[in-house]
This record gives sequence, C-alpha cells and structure tokens, in this order.
Amino acid sequence: MQLANQTLIVILLISFAVIGVLLYLLAQNKKAQTKLEAEMQRRINGEYRLLFEKWKKAEEKKIRKDAASKSRATLTGKITEHFIPYLPEFPYDPQDARFLGAPIDFIVFDGMSAGELKEVVLVEVKTNTSGLSKRERQLRDAVQDGRVKWIQVRRKVEID
Repeated sequence: MQLANQTLIVILLISFAVIGVLLYLLAQNKKAQTKLEAEMQRRINGEYRLLFEKWKKAEEKKIRKDAASKSRATLTGKITEHFIPYLPEFPYDPQDARFLGAPIDFIVFDGMSAGELKEVVLVEVKTNTSGLSKRERQLRDAVQDGRVKWIQVRRKVEID
C-alpha cells in the first residue's frame, strides 16, 4: 500500500510538473503570438503609412497645380476686367465706362463723352466659362425686373 501511495504521489508530481510545463509553454506561446501580432501590425501600419505618403505627395502635386491654375485664371480675369473697355469687342466708348469692380465691373454712361446720354448700362466681365456669382445674379435680376431707381441725396453744409 505504501508503494501504491508512493507511486500515486510520483504520478501526481509528474502530472503537476507536466501541467506546469504545459502552462509555461502556453504562456510562452501566448507571448510569442502577441509579439508576432504586434510585429505584423507594425509592418502593416508601416506599409499603409508608405502608401499614404505616396498618395499624399501625388495629391499635393495635383492640388498645387489646380490652385496655380485657378490663381492664373483669377488673375487673367482681373486683368481682363480692367482692359476690356480698350479691346475691340467692347461695344461702348471707353471714355463712357467707369470701373467699379464690385458688385459689378463697370457702369457705362453710353454717349456721355459725346454730350448725349443714350442709356446707363451695367457691365459684368467674365472670361472663358466663368459664371455669375449669387450677388451678380441678384443684381442682374433686379435690373431686368425694373427694380432700379434714381435718388438724389442733399446735405446742407455751413461754411464759416
């Protein structure tokens, strides 16, 4: 009986040892798996970071090119606004045109320089395919609807 107890104790000790070794190996495996997952995530993040940087450089070039193109178009439009009265396609005498810039580019007093005013014309200059802004459309609509009037403002000024 004592031999059976001793054998049982040895088997239990071996079983505990084996269980301990298995738990140790399982813990090591878990650490290795966690390390492997972290390394894989780091590499994936690195690859995505590289792809993002390549995309960003390509898009930045496009954005800069687009911005430069729009800037040139705006500058061309501003220059054209100032010189249009002196170009052949302008239908009025340049001396009759007064540049405002905003909310409309010109007001033309047609015939004023010749001494006989025929009409007052509001002129908006556009280049290429540019369209009217909301304010410009509102002004156009007000003129077309006849919502235009003349007023005179007088102020009495005393001079000593």
